[in-house]
Amino acid sequence: MVVDDDLLLLRATSRLAISWGYRCETYSEPRRALLAAEESAPDLLIVDIYMPEIDGFEVIKRMRRMAGPTSILAVSGDAGCGKRTHVLDMSRVMGADAVLEKPIGAGLLRATVKRLVGPADRD
Repeated sequence: MVVDDDLLLLRATSRLAISWGYRCETYSEPRRALLAAEESAPDLLIVDIYMPEIDGFEVIKRMRRMAGPTSILAVSGDAGCGKRTHVLDMSRVMGADAVLEKPIGAGLLRATVKRLVGPADRD
């Protein structure tokens, strides 16, 4: 499951995951993602930190309260606030299993996904 309010990054991440053999659901609205996760916990949540309405910290907190073995990858760019290091550290504190800075190269993303959930069926 990928949750990001940036539609271009959401689509790009989804396309990459599918091309690697993973099934991928995408959500630009965190509330909808959380509802879907209540129905069926994803193996992996890739969540942006800076989003309107519900930020990634809150999404991580709520996902950790749900049952299921979901691994969490938090991703963040600077968002113009100059607090990137603090945000990445806070993501770890909030319960993310891994944290990556945007922009993320495809190779690093693939290696991180593989480490968190294992190889895709066709790997």
